[in-house]
Formats: sequence, C-alpha cells, structure tokens
Amino acid sequence: MLERRWALGFLAWSALAFTIAYWNHDENQRLDNAPTAPAVITHINRWTKGGPELELDIKLPDGRTVTGQTNNFNDVHRTGERILVQYALDGRDVYVREAGQGPDHTGVWGWMAAGSGATLTGLTLMVLRTRRNKLREAVEDGG
Repeated sequence: MLERRWALGFLAWSALAFTIAYWNHDENQRLDNAPTAPAVITHINRWTKGGPELELDIKLPDGRTVTGQTNNFNDVHRTGERILVQYALDGRDVYVREAGQGPDHTGVWGWMAAGSGATLTGLTLMVLRTRRNKLREAVEDGG
C-alpha cells in the first residue's frame, strides 16, 4: 500500500512539474516579439526564491500604467531607475522581461527534467508493486 501512495505522489508531482514547465514556455512564447515600453523600478525584492525580482510600473503606449514583476533582467538596478521592457498583457496578467533578454529556457528544461524523473519513478514503483503482487499470488496459489 505504501508503494502505491509513493507512486501516486510522484505522478502528482510530475503533473505539477509539467504544468509549471508549460507556464514557463507559455510566458516565453507571449514575450517573443512583444512590444517594448519604458518602465520605472518601484521596488527590488532581493529575497525571492528565483533570485532578485523587480517590481515595475510600465507606461503603455495608450497612456495607461500597469504594474508587473520580473526576475529576467540584465544588470543590477536601483529603485527609481528607468528601463525598457518587453511586455504582454492577457486580461489581468502582465508578462514582463527587460528588453534585450532572450527567452528563459532554463525553467522549462529544469521543470521538464523534474517531471520526467518523477514520472519515471512513479511508473517504476507501480510496475514493481504489480510484479510483486503477481509473484505473491503465484506463490500463494502454489505455482
């Protein structure tokens, strides 16, 4: 019973990892050839899991200002500094990276590797459990 729980846990983890990989890929696709706009750094959060993150006020060409965050930038920046960013709007979501930055494939490949490893482990545990059950049944049947 314990092996089945571990196997299902690994398979659930793989689904989560593949979902996050897809989200990273989707963000890269949205920002590919995206328009640029000036932005002002309003805050730098240096203690995030993925490294420092810039909080930005982005001035759109239509005069609106939207707020976005990114950890995909070139140099060390200071609060109040103006930078040029690529942006993509999707309803209430704002996708942002500093202009000149290419797609960030490390997140996609890292989560794909985690998902593949978890899938392989989960399936291996399921196969081992099935084989043990069949072997146990054969021994109990006297075969």
